[in-house]
Amino acid sequence: MPQTVFITGCSPGGIGNALAREYHARGCHVIASARRPDALTDLADLGIDTLLLDVDSHASVARAVAEVAALAGGRLDVLVNNAGSTYVMPLADVDLQQVRALFETNVFAVVHLTNQLLPLLIEARGLVVNISSAAESLAFPFKGAYAMTKAAIASYSRTLSVEVAPLGVRVLNVTTAFIQSQLGKRHPPPAWPADSLYDSMRAVGQKAGSGTRMTPQVYAQTVVSESLRGPGYEIGPWRWGGTRETLMLGTLSGPMWVLGFLGSNWARFVMLRMWKFSILTDALSKKNV
Repeated sequence: MPQTVFITGCSPGGIGNALAREYHARGCHVIASARRPDALTDLADLGIDTLLLDVDSHASVARAVAEVAALAGGRLDVLVNNAGSTYVMPLADVDLQQVRALFETNVFAVVHLTNQLLPLLIEARGLVVNISSAAESLAFPFKGAYAMTKAAIASYSRTLSVEVAPLGVRVLNVTTAFIQSQLGKRHPPPAWPADSLYDSMRAVGQKAGSGTRMTPQVYAQTVVSESLRGPGYEIGPWRWGGTRETLMLGTLSGPMWVLGFLGSNWARFVMLRMWKFSILTDALSKKNV
């Protein structure tokens, strides 16, 4: 019997779409979702079951859960929480309404959908896959609001893993480094306020991962392989032969892991120099002359 996988955020060109294709290629019964019908056409053409889902709408979630239950026969082997949004803005300039909306999509919607599907996951002794980001633990400048949501997801994954273990459900948190994705194109960064403290740094741009990035297809192959390994065997605190609880993946994931291992002081030292905050200090010095 093929495993049933439900994935959120499956628009073309992104991680969710690549995951849907890879699970389908491995013989899984895939149910892919997105907010717009046109975003699911390519997957439907492959014979993949699709449904509309706005993760921020409780009514939409309720309809989607009922559809998944019917399509999956009352059990769900893998839930992939991939849908999300981003927000690039200095923390001193953030709009609180946008921050609240970001948390609604990236955190609260994940918790709500997972809870609604938990009975199906328990029935299958299934797996929750949360797509997080390296920003969950590294201080990437001007991505602080987004980083807070991903830090929340990483914490949520750790605690959820403990709480659902007696129910036979496992959790995999995927810490994603740099991947070719449509997220930034679908959610282009808003303009900084005219009076921003960081006016002199508007042209600095992205200073990490701006070169060739891992493709969603390569990323999907590793995530799918990891998620389909099964529960494995637990000996004390160790798990052998099964899906891990954390996976870091993407371009520059190795250096990011090292930076995280070295600690926040080293991360702060590197970020201040990579993003050339000397531009800001020089501008402030000239202003005060």
